[in-house]
Amino acid sequence: MRRLFSPAQKLLILHRANYQCEICGVSLKRDNLEADPRIAYCKGHTTQVWNPLALCGSCNRQKSTQ
Repeated sequence: MRRLFSPAQKLLILHRANYQCEICGVSLKRDNLEADPRIAYCKGHTTQVWNPLALCGSCNRQKSTQ
């Protein structure tokens, strides 16, 4: 199963999040988007646009340490 989002899926994720990090609100583009799954891949996550949060790198790294 693919774990990476296609360019078209990334655009849909960005659009859904209004091109902003869903935690801090920083502006996002395709090149700085980090799509972090709400449901982890190891727990049955699928590569679909409804699953990830649109995060900036800083928030994604902070989230992983909590």
